Amino acid sequence: MIQKSLSLLIHHHHLSYLGEDGVIWLSSVIGRWVDALADHLGQVGLLLYESQQRLPQQDTPINRSNVRLYSLGARRTLRKRVFRRSPLRQVCKQAGKLADGLLIRGMTPHQSKIWRFTPVDHKAFLLVGRLKSTNKIFPRSLVEVVIFLLRDLRFNELRRIANNGTLMLANSPELVSEIEQTLNVQACFVPTNSIRENEFASLHVRPVSNPVKLLYVGRLDSRKGLRELFEALAILNQPGNCCYLDIVGETREPVYSELVELSKCLGIEDSIHWHGLVPYGSKLLDYYQQADIFVLPSYSEGFPHVIWEAMANSCPVIATSVGGISALIEHEEHVLLIPPKNINAIVNAVKRLLADDMLRVKFVEHAYQHALEFSVDTCARKLVHVLYQEWHGYV
Repeated sequence: MIQKSLSLLIHHHHLSYLGEDGVIWLSSVIGRWVDALADHLGQVGLLLYESQQRLPQQDTPINRSNVRLYSLGARRTLRKRVFRRSPLRQVCKQAGKLADGLLIRGMTPHQSKIWRFTPVDHKAFLLVGRLKSTNKIFPRSLVEVVIFLLRDLRFNELRRIANNGTLMLANSPELVSEIEQTLNVQACFVPTNSIRENEFASLHVRPVSNPVKLLYVGRLDSRKGLRELFEALAILNQPGNCCYLDIVGETREPVYSELVELSKCLGIEDSIHWHGLVPYGSKLLDYYQQADIFVLPSYSEGFPHVIWEAMANSCPVIATSVGGISALIEHEEHVLLIPPKNINAIVNAVKRLLADDMLRVKFVEHAYQHALEFSVDTCARKLVHVLYQEWHGYV
């Protein structure tokens, strides 16, 4: 039986913000997961970089006596990296003296240093995204070349970490297989989520709106398939039909202006509603509850939390069968899965869901019950159980 005695350090690339009142502000993806873990751990230490002011995405407050921030300072510019000494080694050493284990979530810029400098007996790495892209994309700019080289560097660092006694974890069965095949080490499946069991909206199958409301929630990124989604919307909005697309995501992303121009070229600018970044909470969940269909046409994914959020709010889902998605949700049982980069597949999937009431009811009901099994509460319990079992031999 698990007891609340384990002291765990967590490192991730998201920024933290420490308020004057001592409250730690994190993005919901990390903050809500940390909050759930704190229910099952003696102490949680956060090895995170800080922002100098609270950012819009830092929407989740952590105000618990057993959660402590070990600040790595502000992210440094190239000039500061050259002329100022980093506090990273000292902070990791101090935090490690008070902890039983270290968990690094996702590949981060300083994962290798964090792993080396933190003096704990047990170390784990939780992979939440693909190790290497399966798409053969040739860099088109200097920035893309740098990104490509840095990702390759982090992959090689991860290989060294994995082959030096680190417990390897992944948030989808597909990623578990990728770790085992690519890094030649064993890994455990540990799901992740951000929605609590008590936050699930009541199960409710809604009639289709007129006009139809499609929804996308996530980053505005060229790899998210938004261009194909726009092309599909243009086809769906042929004379006699009317669909709207609500987009919830940070409009300061570089691709935003390109997408606006594309919408104008396709003649669908009036059919797209941009809502910007919406913090996790009732306003965000309302978008799922008001939508007829949630569409995620990504080229690659680990397993995105937005799918769980849609399923928990009775919103039918269309998603591409990439990354860990098909390993955790079933085509024709919970959602419609389609191939990536396929405009006609998006169009046909939307038309099918709108035309088949029984199929829509089936997806909503089955997906809702399935999502309950993967709440953040369940995910936290699973992770702590695996850590105790692997590190201390407890069952």
